[in-house]
Order: sequence, then structure tokens, then C-alpha cells
Amino acid sequence: MAESRNPAGLILAGGRGSRMGGDTPKPLIDLAGRPLISHVIDSVSAKVEPLILAAPLGKGYERFGLALAPDRRPGLLGPLAGIEAGLWTLAEMGQGQSAEEGPQQLLVAPGDTPFLPHDLVPALQSAAGDRPVIARFAGRPQPAASLWPLAVLADLGRWLDDGRPLAIRAFLGAIGHREAVIEPVPDAPDGDPFFNVNTPADLARAEAFLAGEADD
Repeated sequence: MAESRNPAGLILAGGRGSRMGGDTPKPLIDLAGRPLISHVIDSVSAKVEPLILAAPLGKGYERFGLALAPDRRPGLLGPLAGIEAGLWTLAEMGQGQSAEEGPQQLLVAPGDTPFLPHDLVPALQSAAGDRPVIARFAGRPQPAASLWPLAVLADLGRWLDDGRPLAIRAFLGAIGHREAVIEPVPDAPDGDPFFNVNTPADLARAEAFLAGEADD
């Protein structure tokens, strides 16, 4: 049964962005005069409460005034460890609350996707159940844009404890998931709301699109 109230939100901001060059973490690189992650915050903040950043401490993310959820495991385990940290933070925030009082779902969004659709939350909630829901666009799954029930935290913890594959798709393939189809949008390059900034060329293209230049 679909959940109607707003979930909590988690933006994955732990990537180093080595392909961008320089020492600035990728989500903090400027896009149109603001940090890249600011555009993601704008896209999701109206539909989630609270909003959490899966980001390390002391790297500049404190400026956004949001709760931070640094990885709780040593080493670079990627987005699954970030999702676990976000679910743990949400669980801790809800201590002393009943399921009816606190959010039981966590929207997960990448920190390098500045064109996410503003209706992403209701689209994912339309397929919500007891397993995660991932976005699908143009026939491609987008597992980092997803909705996670708080109840899967124990499964995810065991998966990471056992040293299982770190790809989100591997974990979802093991526990099962649902999908929600996301349509093209006019306010993203090529209509792709999951356009992500991985390289300087991607950043230049995003800059040009936001400046109103033709998207060739």
C-alpha cells in the first residue's frame, strides 16, 4: 500500500569526484554560482522531512544546516554504506516515536543530479510497499534515486557485515524491489531528469542548459 505522507530524505554526497579534477568534493563544485548539491536540495526539500546528507564531517557540508550522516564503516564502501548511514540516522531520530509519528521511508537521491523532477517522491510512493522502490527512466533503472523502507535497515546491515557486493543493484536483486517509471521532463538536458555531473564536460553542459543555451 502506498505511503501518502512525506518520507525523510537522504542525499548521497560522499563521492570524491576524481574525474572532475581538483580537491573539491564533487557535490560542492559550483554549478550556476551555487554548489552542485544545492540544486539537488532544491529539487527534493519540499517533499521530505527531515532532509539528511550522507556526507563526511568537516568537509564543508555543515554550511547547509542539515543533519549529516557520515559512513559508519571504515573504508570506501560506496552508496550502500551511505544509505545504511542514512537509515541509521533516521532510526535514531525516531527513537521514542511510534511508527505513526515518524517517517518510515527514506528517499535517496544522488548528490550530482541537479535536474531531479519535483514529483519524484510521489512517483516513487505510488509503488511503495515493504521493499525499496527505484526509479526507471528510458528503460534504465536508477537505483540511486529510490525510496527505502526503514524496515530494510537490518537486511542491509547484515549484507554489509557479510562482505557482500557493494553495488546497490546487487543488494536490491537479493531482497527484491519495485520500480516506478519516470517520464522525461522539459527542464533537463535531453529531458533526462537523472542527468548526472561526472566530468568537466557534464558540468559545462549543465551550466549551458541552466543558462538557457541550446542543448545540442
